[in-house]
Amino acid sequence: MITNEYGIHTFSLKLQCKYSEIQNIIEQNECICTGKGKLGLSSYYQITQFKGIGVEIQLGQSVSHPCWLILIVNPSSLLAGTYEPTALFQANEESVRHVKHRLRNILDKIGIDRRLKEFKLSRCDLTCNLYYERKTDVQNRLDIFKKSFPIPHYNTVKFGKYSNSDEKFKGANKHSWTIENKSKSCAFSVYDKSYELEKRHDIKIDEHILRLELRFGRSKITKLTKSKDWESQLVELGSQVEKQQHKFLHRLHMMHFDSVSLSELLDRINASKYREKTKRKLRRIAKKANGCVSLAAVQKDCRIRKSEFIKLLGKFEEMETGCISFKS
Repeated sequence: MITNEYGIHTFSLKLQCKYSEIQNIIEQNECICTGKGKLGLSSYYQITQFKGIGVEIQLGQSVSHPCWLILIVNPSSLLAGTYEPTALFQANEESVRHVKHRLRNILDKIGIDRRLKEFKLSRCDLTCNLYYERKTDVQNRLDIFKKSFPIPHYNTVKFGKYSNSDEKFKGANKHSWTIENKSKSCAFSVYDKSYELEKRHDIKIDEHILRLELRFGRSKITKLTKSKDWESQLVELGSQVEKQQHKFLHRLHMMHFDSVSLSELLDRINASKYREKTKRKLRRIAKKANGCVSLAAVQKDCRIRKSEFIKLLGKFEEMETGCISFKS
């Protein structure tokens, strides 16, 4: 049996700064230089001393472009005062107020006297944790997500080009799947949280978690919220997590997480209300999708027009199942 949990995993606040402000921060704190821009006109830094409680600080300093400061916040960890690997933040007025208070303390410690209300919400991760009984169920469901029918204007994003000897990227791409739209205002990731914690953070947990992460950038956030300040925007987005997740899963035709065997799927089709002609097409899709490479390949193999194929995928959704069954 699968249980799920919704909330916000991470959000980012961005502040435009003067060159001198960034310089003061660099001089007063222990910073790591993470890169240099072209011609040496820009420099990028990190302050990692608060990472253990869920706040990473990034700095951008340039003589040719605006300078900036970004707070990458894991609110559950910030409120707990220690790293919370699986907790999801429930955003409401009171909890956001506590987060703001903790952030104010951190800004004071590193010598930033700008008001928090000057920051802009530049990213927010609307997240769902799916808890499975077995480790293999997590990978099976992840593999099904990878076969999703393509969404227009979205491309698959991998962890980098890897050689045969580089197991790090191979493992990351095997245990995760990410798509992003061309404007980079929205991305969707599915990954094995238990695997990620063990490999990246050397943390082992007893739970088997598949994490679904819907990441919205600044332009998407301003479209979805009526508020102008980041605190109210966070509360608004917090109330929309489940709705926005379901909306995106519907576009992927991945609304239902309990996959069934091919025989059970065929029984559901046979018992459905649809005409025999429609049932024949649904049975054909189900058989082709069993162990398929992708739903795009199934559509091509079945020689069904894209518009009709999408309608037929909707029929599976009406039967409260997906068309991809457990591999025979």
